[in-house]
Amino acid sequence: MSQKITDMKKSKSILLPFLALFVSLSISSCDENTKNSSKTETPVPAISKSEMENEAWRMEELYWEYVQNIDTVTYKTLWHEDFVGYPGFGDGVSNKTKIGAWIPDLHKDPDLKYSYKLHKKASNAIEDVVMVFYDTDYFWTNKENQVLRKETYKFTHTWKKLDDQWVILGGMAAPKNQEVLND
Repeated sequence: MSQKITDMKKSKSILLPFLALFVSLSISSCDENTKNSSKTETPVPAISKSEMENEAWRMEELYWEYVQNIDTVTYKTLWHEDFVGYPGFGDGVSNKTKIGAWIPDLHKDPDLKYSYKLHKKASNAIEDVVMVFYDTDYFWTNKENQVLRKETYKFTHTWKKLDDQWVILGGMAAPKNQEVLND
């Protein structure tokens, strides 16, 4: 019987360090998981702030090319599926399904040609989004290329690159009061 007790003590003395090591590793492993799960990782853009701003501005230029060409199908690819914004048309907010409704109206008079000019005011890249602020002059000219009508709108769009494609998350457009602001 004393041999069995001695053998059990030896087994415990061998098993105990292994058990302690296992418990210690388990606890430290859980601790590391807890530390990592509480961190919010922000993706670091692979390109510089100015490169991101330039890419977003290029997307604004494409936006207006689609408007000029009445390409509402491609135009709608610029918008995030969950977009909500304040467009220059109507009095309320809009989602992606209604966002191209204003484009055909720019071209409705067959005797007038619609054109535009962009005036970049500012852009700001913060982490993985870019906000762009600009004015757009709308022109309608006759066959003699005389400007018969001009309107100016101010725009802001917030862009984010998802799966290598820039999309608009939100934005706003409104007529610019030329008598109040002359810039």
